[in-house]
Order: sequence, then C-alpha cells, then structure tokens
Amino acid sequence: MTPKQTIESVYAAFNRGDIPLIVGLVAPNAVWRQSKMLPWGGNYHGPSGAAEFFTKLDAAAQTTGFAPRESVEAGNEVYSFGTYDCTIRATGKPATMGWMFRWRVENGKITMFDSYVDSAVITAAMH
Repeated sequence: MTPKQTIESVYAAFNRGDIPLIVGLVAPNAVWRQSKMLPWGGNYHGPSGAAEFFTKLDAAAQTTGFAPRESVEAGNEVYSFGTYDCTIRATGKPATMGWMFRWRVENGKITMFDSYVDSAVITAAMH
C-alpha cells in the first residue's frame, strides 16, 4: 500500500469504529500529537499512546461525523483536510471542527501524526 492508501484505510476504520486496526498500524516509535487545548489532546507515543488518544476522544466527545475531503501524498507523508462532527458529552452541545492532518508512513506503519484543528469550536461547545 502507498502511504495515502494506508491513511485512507485509517479514515475508513475510524468511520466504522475500528480503533484496534488503527492502533495496529502505529509504529512503536511513533509520535502522535494534537492540540492540548482539547480534552483528548497532547503528545502521545507508540500504539499505546494512540490508544490513549482514542480513549480520551471517546470519553469527551461522541463522534457524529468524520469527513476527509482531500489527501495529498508527498513522499512518505500525507496531508489531509476535512471536518469532524461531534457532540461534547459533558454539555450535550454539537460542534463541527475543521482539521488538517500531517501523517508520515514508513514501511506500512504510521510513524507520525500531527493534527491541526479549529479547537475554538470545541472549546466553545464545552461551555
């Protein structure tokens, strides 16, 4: 699989709730980052870190939609753009957040995930 195909398989897995498949694609030395402004944000490492990220995401938000719009492959990196819809569990408020993800895939494994998101809409929905 190409890096882009690997990431597209991650998106398909997320949309069907198959988090174990995603975690299985994460390399032991992988770095997984998302803004600490989000309840599930932070710097995570390896498969256990990715699993912790998804556990925190599920605890804070009920995912109601995830729509990748475009993915661009450049060597072993993939840049994707899309939207994430959720309901914040603590408040019951809905939110739609734009995102841009930067992935690095080496030998079929994810070695880096950097997430750039519109955290303001999530922060507003938390209050």
